Amino acid sequence: MTALTPPSAVPARGLALVLMGLWCAGCGGPPPVLAPPQAGVEAVAGLASASVQGEEMALQGKFAFVFRRPGFGRVDVPGPFGATVYSLLFETDSGYLVVPSRKIYAAERSDELMNRFLGFGLRPSEVIDLLSGVWPEAGTGSLWSLRRDAGGRVSHGEKGGFLFDVTEFFPGAGVPRSLTFSAVGTAGRINVLSLRFNPAPRPEAFDTGFLERFRRGSWEEIRNILKDEN
Repeated sequence: MTALTPPSAVPARGLALVLMGLWCAGCGGPPPVLAPPQAGVEAVAGLASASVQGEEMALQGKFAFVFRRPGFGRVDVPGPFGATVYSLLFETDSGYLVVPSRKIYAAERSDELMNRFLGFGLRPSEVIDLLSGVWPEAGTGSLWSLRRDAGGRVSHGEKGGFLFDVTEFFPGAGVPRSLTFSAVGTAGRINVLSLRFNPAPRPEAFDTGFLERFRRGSWEEIRNILKDEN
């Protein structure tokens, strides 16, 4: 799984070079020391691997991601030769599953698309909280129940049937490196291979204008296409 730029904007060869750079950034030597910026985490970008077994789909492999508050996100999943197999775009309350090679996409609510992808409906802002380890102070009406370890790091969380446990942290200030999660009918693990905080804004990463040139399909149609791709 991997990629960080609009599928219409990067040729397969160029995309492969981008993916290689991201992969190499997470390889070799000890894990980096990571500390979220004191001013706050507005965005995260990086590379991760996932092993997920859900009711609707199973995932195994690497992917690249970028999420920016308040509600933007992008996940790119590559094939064995670097070309993007599919992308997930999050734009406030809207989400899109895109298959560039077939010029087709499906539209969903943002949380529903995340639910189909990983088995739980987190908002992009919550993904930033999860990956950075920096959570807002629980206030009245908070839906999250969080638990901290002896070092003050958030190591466990629950919300509406979804729960996660951090099994390994990056050296530094409580940034998760590996975590397990489960929800009804879904269980999995995510390993963060490389992570950057507050990268320079790249609005083109979340641009959906190219979808005007694509055909809108259904989730079932695209799921069958992805089965054929694999």
